[in-house]
Amino acid sequence: MKYQVFVGPDDLGGRMRSDVRRAQVKVCASAVADMQKKYGIPGSVEFVEGQGGLPTVMLKHACGASAQVYLFGGAVCSWKQASGDEVLYVRPDAVFDKSKPISGGVPHCFPQFGPGAMQQHGFARNLDWEVASTSADFQPDERDPEVELVLSESDYTLKMWPHKFKAVYTVTLHGEQLRTDFRVMNTGDKPFEFTTALHTYFEVLHVDKAKVTGLKGLTYLDKSKDPKNPAKGTEQREAVTFGKDLVDSVYLAAPEHVELEVGTGAAVAIDATGWEDIVVWNPHLTMKACYENFVCVENAITNRSITVQPGESWRATTNFQVVDVQ
Repeated sequence: MKYQVFVGPDDLGGRMRSDVRRAQVKVCASAVADMQKKYGIPGSVEFVEGQGGLPTVMLKHACGASAQVYLFGGAVCSWKQASGDEVLYVRPDAVFDKSKPISGGVPHCFPQFGPGAMQQHGFARNLDWEVASTSADFQPDERDPEVELVLSESDYTLKMWPHKFKAVYTVTLHGEQLRTDFRVMNTGDKPFEFTTALHTYFEVLHVDKAKVTGLKGLTYLDKSKDPKNPAKGTEQREAVTFGKDLVDSVYLAAPEHVELEVGTGAAVAIDATGWEDIVVWNPHLTMKACYENFVCVENAITNRSITVQPGESWRATTNFQVVDVQ
């Protein structure tokens, strides 16, 4: 007996979406293969398909440390020590289909931090960055794998922010240390202003055991009660702690060195240049599913806008290192 299959509108739509998805995966696989051929470095830099099939750069150091950088958003989503221990945190609600920024790792906030005239935290975390170059030193003991990503203006960005620019983001593994170098160049004929941050998520043993040191004596803006009218204060504590309530504070004129103790006897030492502020954030019960597992310590420019004249540039760097708590 022969059966005739009737395809309804819902079935047809589902098949069409599946066909589109398969086509996208094929295109992505082809692009990844092309990037691997052009930029891959055996044993140091590899281009693979990440979650959702998104193009991803894997940096591998000879010591065993690794980092994973998604081209979408220019986001570092993994940084592992030689032991295999993960340092960063990606939230369980993160999606990898480009429908929204990747929630976790080290997302970019550029050219706007927080809410404002354009979408929350700007557009840099919402776009595909291009690979400019890769490298790995040839000295056997110092083969630091590195990738340089670039983002420039497009019709999409110009509608929100009418400026020509070139953002260059370099991610390097120096042994077990993760290093970033962020440069913003004005390629237009008029000055522009921006605010920015690296919205870094760090995994912690439990939020109750985490604490940030190095902020005592700083002026801070507490946004936990009223983000539009933050309370201003001076930090009196030796360590900023978490777990009792929402924490959302901007520490102004922050030092170049702060540390996040993660509750295991280890800490992440954060050394920065060019970044003026530190944002400390934990969502507490507004994210019941995961708030106990991470703390954000963000290198930022929030309290004032950076102005870049035509032909000039701005630069900021970070060095992240896991250390033993003293």
